[in-house]
Amino acid sequence: MDRLQNRKQLLGSLDNVRRRFDKQNELGAVDAFTAQAFDMISTTAVREAFDISREPKSQVAQYGRKGMIFDYNKSPAHWDHEAFIRARRLVEAGVPYVSLQVGLWDHHGGDAQGSIFNGYRTLLPLLDKSLSALITDLYQRGLDKDVAVIVWGEFGRTPKLNVGGGRDHWPQAGCALFVGGGLKMGQCVGATDRTASVPITRPYGPQNILATLYHVLGIDSSSTLADLNGRPVALLDDREPIAELI
Repeated sequence: MDRLQNRKQLLGSLDNVRRRFDKQNELGAVDAFTAQAFDMISTTAVREAFDISREPKSQVAQYGRKGMIFDYNKSPAHWDHEAFIRARRLVEAGVPYVSLQVGLWDHHGGDAQGSIFNGYRTLLPLLDKSLSALITDLYQRGLDKDVAVIVWGEFGRTPKLNVGGGRDHWPQAGCALFVGGGLKMGQCVGATDRTASVPITRPYGPQNILATLYHVLGIDSSSTLADLNGRPVALLDDREPIAELI
């Protein structure tokens, strides 16, 4: 109830500020980016996009349910399947970029977490249900060419289990899942050795993934931005997208 009350107070504050700005015509004095961000969260279309009650119950059910997961201290936490629905609704409302952070995936193991196998037996079915529903929804609505979905993290996990039954951080090899965006689907790009330790084909890194997303968004990855001293800074050092997807 405290959390709900805080959200109601925040909504009231945003509504009041919006009315005051409209009345006093002060938005022109606000930094352009701040005004753009404020408009994004205060317009009716975006506010309504967060209202899951506008979705048919049968549609919400396709995305799964609230599943119990646990954080590092074994405090109860829940899988937010509605986050995937909000993402689709935000895109339909005109938001160009939506980022989700769902689940607790940093399974190092030990007494506080348990083994990585226990964690994944809980999380993977929940992710599979919500993600597949989102992808199906985008295709059925004809949004698959306009919307790119990418699922990834900062790095892979160690090929071998540690003493706590978990896996630690492993930047040498990882994976990412692409869907839609007009990219070439139905393929597996790249391969590792038999223990998933290192790539045995041409390696792609985070900057190549970003270059691919920039391509989808129509952003020239060779562009530069000026720093505070006016010096040009490249968006990416490695500007080449993943060739197999383009």
